[in-house]
Amino acid sequence: MTYPQQQPPIWQQYPVAPPKKTPKTGLIVGIAAAALVVTGGAIAVTVAIATGGGVPEVDPDPFSAQAGDCISADEDAGSNGAFSASAVRVHCSDSSANYSVIAQLSSEVGSDCDSVPGYEYGNPVVYDFESGRSRELCVMPRD
Repeated sequence: MTYPQQQPPIWQQYPVAPPKKTPKTGLIVGIAAAALVVTGGAIAVTVAIATGGGVPEVDPDPFSAQAGDCISADEDAGSNGAFSASAVRVHCSDSSANYSVIAQLSSEVGSDCDSVPGYEYGNPVVYDFESGRSRELCVMPRD
């Protein structure tokens, strides 16, 4: 007796096509972007080293400061004139920065920091005694 020939299983009847290769453009773009970032960083570091790096200098004139800038002044000066003469504009990251500027006021009849929002009575004021102009900086101690 002859047996009917059995069919092979379905997965053997139809061979599976090999997976398609996907283009690697995403990988190439990623590598190019990373190289660009590294190159830009290297250029920035080179420029910073060549130009002295660090934080740019500020004008030490306290009246070049605007609201939010910092000054260093002698807290124990004893008088408005001595306190104002000791005031120097510095970077807020400077360890000597002990006051923040709230406002700079200027008028011909004199100004009053008491009218400035955020100013607390008793905080020092930096007066411009040198230029002959009526200017003052309303400041508050930094924490």
